[in-house]
Amino acid sequence: MRITYSIDLSGRPDEVFPWIAEPEKAMLWQKGVKGGEILNEAPEKTGTTFKEVMEENGKSLEMSGVITEYVPNELIALHLNSKIHKVDVSYAIQSTSKGSTVTMESKIRWKFPMNIMSVFIGRKIKDNILKQTEAEFAELANLCETEPASGRKE
Repeated sequence: MRITYSIDLSGRPDEVFPWIAEPEKAMLWQKGVKGGEILNEAPEKTGTTFKEVMEENGKSLEMSGVITEYVPNELIALHLNSKIHKVDVSYAIQSTSKGSTVTMESKIRWKFPMNIMSVFIGRKIKDNILKQTEAEFAELANLCETEPASGRKE
């Protein structure tokens, strides 16, 4: 399953990027993340390993992760692994005449038995993820003290 979402923000990339790349700040807009810790921090960020705990509807899910790409104020990409799925997600920030465009791209690979369930309810799962993503990006916009110009989802 692939999900892409973009939003235009009035903040410059150097103002927006910390809200995505710094765990303490990211937890403020990614409401499903309830905790986490850096396990091994690499000097250039790429290769940094971590774990985080997600919570939804009273159920928690632990995920292990690694930063796979890191370009300050431009890009952070992560690989996440849990008991139900593997996720590759990237956040790219481009400078615009009015501020920045943030684009999130994710590829979710479900593990058994979720892979079978996704055949039947995959559209509903994707719609729910998109709704959550839209709400989170709206919160990111608020935290960056910006006004979202537009949001685009796929």
